[in-house]
Amino acid sequence: MRSAENPVLQPGVALVSGPVAVAAAVPEPASQPLSSSGPAARIDRAALAHNLAQVRRIVGPRTDVLAMVKSDAYGHGGPLVARALAAAGCRSFGVATVAEAAEVGATLRAASAGPVRIVVFGGLLPEEAVAVLEAGAEAVTQEIEVVRALGAAAAAAGTEARIHLKLDTGMHRLGIAPADAVEFAREASRVAGVQLVAACSHFAQAESVTGDVTAGQLEAMLGATAALRDAGFAMERHLANSAGILTRPDTHLDAVRPGIMLYGVAPDRALAGLADLRPVMRLVARVMRVADVSQGEGIGYGHTYRAGSRMRVATLRCGYADGYARCLGNRGRAAVRGVLVPVV
Repeated sequence: MRSAENPVLQPGVALVSGPVAVAAAVPEPASQPLSSSGPAARIDRAALAHNLAQVRRIVGPRTDVLAMVKSDAYGHGGPLVARALAAAGCRSFGVATVAEAAEVGATLRAASAGPVRIVVFGGLLPEEAVAVLEAGAEAVTQEIEVVRALGAAAAAAGTEARIHLKLDTGMHRLGIAPADAVEFAREASRVAGVQLVAACSHFAQAESVTGDVTAGQLEAMLGATAALRDAGFAMERHLANSAGILTRPDTHLDAVRPGIMLYGVAPDRALAGLADLRPVMRLVARVMRVADVSQGEGIGYGHTYRAGSRMRVATLRCGYADGYARCLGNRGRAAVRGVLVPVV
């Protein structure tokens, strides 16, 4: 890294930031020593609570917030994020797998978070039915075999399985055709030990939901849930992701599923000003070496950067093995003792 503003770099602590997280580039407090073994991701719980409050401000008090903490909370640490959101009043959480449901559920119980619901969105196999119930989770599915397996497991455990019916309104990965929703609900309702509690779908154009594809998906979702209601199946409806929350109030329905915006990032740069989002993660690493490089010398693999003049370069103990993308080379920025410098 080089700095025209501060030519005297010294070994110490640097804050590594991607292009969308420059606002987090501030001096690292001395009270938080960094282990020399490698970089660390610092999570700002106050920023999480703030971003959750932004979601609530947008959707209003009548719409539930089902916070997506799937995939280890987008790399932020699923249990840690779930605890922070629960402390901020969140009571509904979405995960991708049964294993994540078990981990998040155990964490929230240990933290005495009170009654919460955890919903598994990533698809289920019949043999995972017992594990879903043991995790205390609700299941998103479009497979009647999974419904039957959940019913059998619930009957054996003396409990009830709660199911969210997945509708395929255009994503074409998971879900049943909206036209088949009523028939599926009738068949599922005959299975003892299960309760259909919600119907849901997912936007195919997740970053920008203002086009015709999204409009068609919403129409299909509303048509299917209206048919379900007319057939006697009144269920909660959830559809909106972060982009839908920010730009489509008509998609908010009964619950919304914020993901990336909870972590301080707008789903598209064009949407960045629609909510006051604060970056949640800071990647911090030690400066391991400081040296001068002569004009014309190449730096790093492939010499993709060449010094235009004599410059001072700091090397951090951080790389792509730690999750810092190689594509940020010659594009990203970091802060060394509070001074922004380019990554080269």
